[in-house]
Parts: sequence; C-alpha cells; structure tokens
Amino acid sequence: MKTPTLTGFALLAIVLGGCNTVEHRQTKMNTSVVAASMAMYTQGSCWAWETPEVSVATPPSHGRVTHALVKRQIHEPGSKCHGQPVEARVSTYTPNPGFRGQDKFSLNYQGIWNDAGARMSMGRDIVVDVQ
Repeated sequence: MKTPTLTGFALLAIVLGGCNTVEHRQTKMNTSVVAASMAMYTQGSCWAWETPEVSVATPPSHGRVTHALVKRQIHEPGSKCHGQPVEARVSTYTPNPGFRGQDKFSLNYQGIWNDAGARMSMGRDIVVDVQ
C-alpha cells in the first residue's frame, strides 16, 4: 500500500525538477532585497525537514546574491503553522552601486521533499526591478 504513495512523491519530485517559477522583486538603488526564501515543513505538525541547499545557476549581471540560513516565520494565513518559526534558506540580492534597471538570476534548490525521504530539485528565476 505504501508503494503507490512513495511512487507518487517520486513522480512529483521528478516533475518539479523540470519546473522553474518566475518571481518578481522590487528594490531601490543601493538597497538589498530578500529575493527568495525556502523551507520545508509538515503541514500537520509544522515540524521542519532538512533545509534545502541553494545555489546560483545563473548569476545576476548587475549585482550579487548571498545566502543565509535563518529562522523565519511561516507565512501561510489560515494554516495552523502560520507564524511558527522554521529554519529557511534566504537569498538576498544586492544591486551594484548606482545601478538602476532590471536584473535577473536563477536559483537551484535541492533537498528532501517529504517525510518519506523523496528528493526534490527545483529552480526559481528571479527578476529584480531596481529603481
């Protein structure tokens, strides 16, 4: 009975491996912005899994990206986990001094997808408007 469930999770992880979501951020000239944040946790208990690893697949042309492991609150209004702290990988974009315009970069995440140990790999494309 467990085999179909695990297979379903494995297929989901494979499908996610080919997906890149595009996210837009905005910041002012000479000002850093949190570009992305990723944490994995269970809905039922709000227990955090292994924090995903993140890497820059395509670097920005007009700035830099740094990563940190931080405690953040889960932002999921209506969920029992809303407001609960969890460790997350946070990626911050800092534009080059004096740069104004649009910059973009891509991030890759690797980690555990569920409590059965299925692995996931997914990407995020970030577009930052620097004003």
